Amino acid sequence: MTAFLLVLTNAIGGSTYPAAGVVLRGFSQKDALFLRLALASVLFSPFVWRARRRLSRLRERDWALMLGVGVLGYALPLGLGLYGQSLSSATSASLLIGVEPVSIVALSCLFLGERMTALKGAALAAGFCGAALIAFQGLSPIFGAPSGRLVGDLLLAAQGAFWSLYTVLGKPALERVEPMDMTAVTTLIAFAATAAWAAPGLSASAWRGAGLGPWAALVYLAAGGSFFGAWIWNAVLSRVEPSRSANYIFLQPLVGAALGAGLLGERITGWTAAGGVLVAAGMWAASRGEAASAGVGGQLAPEREAPQQAA
Repeated sequence: MTAFLLVLTNAIGGSTYPAAGVVLRGFSQKDALFLRLALASVLFSPFVWRARRRLSRLRERDWALMLGVGVLGYALPLGLGLYGQSLSSATSASLLIGVEPVSIVALSCLFLGERMTALKGAALAAGFCGAALIAFQGLSPIFGAPSGRLVGDLLLAAQGAFWSLYTVLGKPALERVEPMDMTAVTTLIAFAATAAWAAPGLSASAWRGAGLGPWAALVYLAAGGSFFGAWIWNAVLSRVEPSRSANYIFLQPLVGAALGAGLLGERITGWTAAGGVLVAAGMWAASRGEAASAGVGGQLAPEREAPQQAA
């Protein structure tokens, strides 16, 4: 079940990049970011209200971690992704997310005391190399003159690096905070930070003319990505090592590239196909590593005790 949920949440994550491409056809980057988090906050508000007693008992450290997740690990990468994608493409956005799992493993080993195993390294190397092949379309662009999309691709790479903070800062918070509480609170924090930054430049008068497609994609980003996908991610993260969940992030380039071609007409080249094979190899190595650590009956050995329940 854990592997299934990791595949599901990363399939949703991969689909958000083509969806964001559709959103940007009708909304500015600032409007898209604000509206996505506003809609997600509406969905999460009842859960925050219901959990208010549990939340009142949290420590200052837990709130500090959730603040870091909401601002640095959520609002910031979402904004970087939208601005980067507007200069580049949905395919590059989904593929350069390969920076995220590499950052997660590195930071988890540095700050969370995780051990780097040979199988983890093989899974990460295969997945990252595959994502790099797809993003750079071979080696020559790395050594050649930079293209006009360089700034966009750099922003997308930075997005992946900051996304890692969602997991690395979130994992210790999930030792005491319920996954739904964590997801809801960090989303509201991200919305508050975004609203404070975006409010002066919002163009609400243009929202009515955005079109049905961009609005539908925006609702999907809020309900599918920010609500359902983020909740599943935190639920799984509360039970497994961050580096193990990070391996599955390499599924996102496959989903993003496929949907980018189908929805946005972006071309899939031979380099993209070759990179996809490496991404699949990384997924296989990750699943083998998880199977090796599973207990009797295929159930994942518990990493820790569950968070405290409501009284």
